[in-house]
Amino acid sequence: MQRGIALILLFLFFISSKSGGNSEGDGEMLIRQIDYQNQQEAQQIDSFIKALHNRGLFNGTLLVARNGGIVYHESMGVADRSTGDSITNEMPYQMASVSKPITAAAIMLLVQQGEIQVEDKITKYFPELMQFNQVTIKHLLTHTSGIPDYIYRLPAAWEKEKINRYMTNEDLVSFYSKKKYRCIYTPGYRYDYSNTNYALLASIVERVTEQKFSDYVKANIFDPLGMCNSHVFTPEQDSTTGNPIKGYRWTGRSWLEYGEDFRNGIAGDKGVFSTADDMMRFAKGFEADYLFCNETCERIFKPTYTRGRGESEYGFGWRMREWDSMPVVLHYGFWNSFRTGLIEFPESDVTFVILNNFTGASGGRVNNRDLIIHELMKIMFPEEPIKLEFANVEDHNDEGTESEGGGDPTKEAPADSTED
Repeated sequence: MQRGIALILLFLFFISSKSGGNSEGDGEMLIRQIDYQNQQEAQQIDSFIKALHNRGLFNGTLLVARNGGIVYHESMGVADRSTGDSITNEMPYQMASVSKPITAAAIMLLVQQGEIQVEDKITKYFPELMQFNQVTIKHLLTHTSGIPDYIYRLPAAWEKEKINRYMTNEDLVSFYSKKKYRCIYTPGYRYDYSNTNYALLASIVERVTEQKFSDYVKANIFDPLGMCNSHVFTPEQDSTTGNPIKGYRWTGRSWLEYGEDFRNGIAGDKGVFSTADDMMRFAKGFEADYLFCNETCERIFKPTYTRGRGESEYGFGWRMREWDSMPVVLHYGFWNSFRTGLIEFPESDVTFVILNNFTGASGGRVNNRDLIIHELMKIMFPEEPIKLEFANVEDHNDEGTESEGGGDPTKEAPADSTED
């Protein structure tokens, strides 16, 4: 529901009808109107987000785009408190669970190529995990497998063995093989978010392609889409070079850097490092047959039916919701004090990317993600169109923005959300 644009076009049609209609003049007027609209939206967004930052309630990067063209893209705040370096638009963030849509995309590329099927039992690829012999790839994609989440089971076991290195995906498979954990419910019965699902999907990519997951994603997703500032975390590379943006949490007295986490070596559920504009490119990669045919896209963005709980909003790596009667697809992330969000409004072709590297002790303080989304929606989808001020039209001719190419935020809900 492209309400703002639709109202503008109606307004322009009315003006052109009154003047007898001039196609060249109408086209020029439309360009002026869209440029002016972008300027006004950018100014409103800038005023809002900088006010939030000045109050200590946002430290990160915000991108808003329409039709693949950037309306607003700014970074603000501290990347590394030890050096005082500021965040820039080119610095990659730990995308946390916003890595999951990329993992799902890697799997669906293999499906599209006929290398695997979503109905395949995962024991075809993991014969050592026979306790999961009823689980399919589709169950992993849709979080309906019933496989317990490793995030809450690994720390004690890994620390007990006193292994001083990053855990890998193969370590995770070995861990589940030895522990013989079983599904906590019959696969397909209900939705239950588990990071293990997406770590196993990354391992399937590796076993089928005989490539590292990071290499496959780079060659088949990042490079074709021009995501030049994106990579998947690998201990060999990242433990030596580090990341320019650090994650911080508020202890109640001071900001504390999150530090190392041995689970960072596991990819698929997290581990993608990327920038806001690269993530916009990824969101646009589902259009115009860049990576996927229409049939594959329909499968990815389709809610899941569960036998026990009916329809789930989770498709293949994305959530499908409706805000203010507008369809929206999204994913949120929260890991090592990084809070992330990738939100796409398909009908209006509007994209929000919200990246934040500061969080509070309870996940709050600078989270405000839902508040930001709510305000951006008011700006990008106004009830009344932004009208060109004809008396001052010449003042705007050479101005314009560069085209540098969870809950329901429409309801008054608490800013902090743990549903990532």
